[in-house]
Amino acid sequence: MSESEVGKFNQQVLTSIDGWCDELIAGLRDHGWWASTKPVLPKPLLRAMRQEVEDLWENGDFIQSQSVLGGNIYYDKKHVFATEIKSEKYTTSPRMWHYTVTMTRELVRRVNAAFPEMDLNGKFIGNKLNMSVGNGAAFDAHLDVGVAEKPFNRKLSLLLYLNDSWRPALGGEIVLLGEGQTEAEAAKSQPGALGLPVTLPPTSGTLVAFWSDKILHKVKASEVLKGMKDYRVSYVIWLVGEDHEEQVAPSSAAEDASKAETAPSWAF
Repeated sequence: MSESEVGKFNQQVLTSIDGWCDELIAGLRDHGWWASTKPVLPKPLLRAMRQEVEDLWENGDFIQSQSVLGGNIYYDKKHVFATEIKSEKYTTSPRMWHYTVTMTRELVRRVNAAFPEMDLNGKFIGNKLNMSVGNGAAFDAHLDVGVAEKPFNRKLSLLLYLNDSWRPALGGEIVLLGEGQTEAEAAKSQPGALGLPVTLPPTSGTLVAFWSDKILHKVKASEVLKGMKDYRVSYVIWLVGEDHEEQVAPSSAAEDASKAETAPSWAF
């Protein structure tokens, strides 16, 4: 992407945020979660971002995704693969990279204004890009905290779906269950007061936000009927607290500038 293309893309993301951020803030305040009812980005942008994800897959950038049991026992998520959007993947996924940086910086500013007690840090970015390849791929009920995986101090989860071809036969819906460590606890936490449980389809452009340490969630089994276009793509950005010290900042000099795919200096 050229510098002018990046400027146009970032402006589209910022304009998008203007359109739904007040609803997101209200949802977090009233219920601890929010989900968009229509795509949060223009369809051409979503399609271009999806293509970048498929290019990363073709490049072999994904690895087997894992989950954790009891805080320290790790196991493979069957048929789920993951990668992280970093500066060194810039050549293959520039839009994913700019979306990540722009969303993080802007939403940290806005969420901190609404919830100063969250004390979010805009200098650090945590993210995971998941690709589910069918065969019943699912995510067990979990919170987005309490795992030995960076970033550690997760406060707010922002989940974007990039699935143009999704239809009910593919499954893979996310279910927000309630507050608690287990499904049993969530069921006893009076989830109805929060508008939960709720099942949300992973349609392209849907954004789901929730407090990382509060809302228990799971993903139903997903299938693939017509090849890669049916692979389920979910992308989560975690906004983290100010006391977070482990994640490398996106503009850090620690990035290896010799890597062929490192983002150009003007892109930060």
